[in-house]
Amino acid sequence: MDQRIFEQGLSVEATSLYLLLSALADQGVPLIVERVEPIWNADPRTLGPSFAELAQRGIAQQDAAGAWHLNPASQWKPA
Repeated sequence: MDQRIFEQGLSVEATSLYLLLSALADQGVPLIVERVEPIWNADPRTLGPSFAELAQRGIAQQDAAGAWHLNPASQWKPA
């Protein structure tokens, strides 16, 4: 987890999603929606927009197979 995530001005949900994805990645769990949904404790309707917010800022990206990957902070886009 990169502590700079807290300086990005993201929504609470997007920040929470980053933290969740980071923890899953550290455990070697594939970052796919099906793995995230059961442990997402915010309103389920916020999950998709939170992924979109991370993608828009270059913090995470989805590959052709549907898995998400966290990018290093050097690739993040400013707000």
